[in-house]
Amino acid sequence: MKFSKRQAGYLIAVFVICYFIQANWSSGANLINTVWTASQPFLIGAALAYIVNIVMTAYEHLFGLFMTSKRWFKLKRLLAMVSAYLSFIAVIVWLFSIVIPDLIASISSLMSIDTEALQQFLTDLYENKQFAKILDYLGLESDLTAAFSRYSRQILTQVLAILTGLLTSVTSIASTLVNVFVSLVFSIYVLSSKDQLQRQSRLLIDTYFSRYASTVYYVTGILHQRFRGFFAGQTIEAFILATLCTVGMMIFNFPFATTVGILVGFTNIIPVIGAYLGGLLGTILVLTQSPKQAFFFLIFLIILQQFESNIIYPKVVGGSIGLPAIWVLFSVIIGGSVFGIIGMLIAVPLSASIYQIIKDNVRKRQSQQPSPER
Repeated sequence: MKFSKRQAGYLIAVFVICYFIQANWSSGANLINTVWTASQPFLIGAALAYIVNIVMTAYEHLFGLFMTSKRWFKLKRLLAMVSAYLSFIAVIVWLFSIVIPDLIASISSLMSIDTEALQQFLTDLYENKQFAKILDYLGLESDLTAAFSRYSRQILTQVLAILTGLLTSVTSIASTLVNVFVSLVFSIYVLSSKDQLQRQSRLLIDTYFSRYASTVYYVTGILHQRFRGFFAGQTIEAFILATLCTVGMMIFNFPFATTVGILVGFTNIIPVIGAYLGGLLGTILVLTQSPKQAFFFLIFLIILQQFESNIIYPKVVGGSIGLPAIWVLFSVIIGGSVFGIIGMLIAVPLSASIYQIIKDNVRKRQSQQPSPER
């Protein structure tokens, strides 16, 4: 087989590029990692702007009922953006003002446990011959006092290690605060100039991807529809669940009703796994006050979750996701394994978008196929 000069040139160019990549792989990886780390605050800011824009759009429609003239457009945009951010800040402050005091109270109740009485109880058990025989039969350690002391030392060591880590991470906390500030400022910039950014994006797509512009707009439209529907639906559904949980706990006189309701609703934003996480946190909080109430709370929460999953979730979120339950579970597991909590939140609407695109493409291809002759 003979190669032309042009083909030989391509082969030489590919070889040189591959050699250059292999020789500078480490430096290139470090450069990519540096760029990725530096761009994270801006990516978080863009994501924050997208979420805030959902509330901001609602405020724009509200203010548009009174500010109908075009001369009020800039003022309407400014008021809507400020109102959206203040709404998020107010909700966060309100949640922390409720949750933190109850968390401190639950920790205080744990710290106030009479360890001497517990140790005396374990000693009495150890002196009980029947109980000692049961432990020996099960192959467990019979000296409960020594085991309790050993485990206490291990727990204390772990707590001291955590506190030491917190004290030595001052620079990390300062860096996180700087990144949060940069993300917040960038999100404000994105929202304040979102119309201009949208025009520029459409201009770039029409210029460089004119042949595939309609496909790009179709895909971005599906992504926007699914992500917006997911976040809006999950937020409304979480608010409903938190309200029902709080009211139910007040009726049954469970402790920390408001805090547990908020935790259950907030964690339920994460599909599938969030329900179990919220139930675990709520049970632990109630357990610090009464093991008996914790047992009945767990039964109450299981019934409430079944009611929420079969009645509330399909009506509130339902069509906004359009993804079968098995693929929701698959997306949550894969997304959580790769990117943690953020991956769980992104994976579901992203999978729903891909599912919808494939579904539309299959329907289009089937409609183009000739019908079989009978």
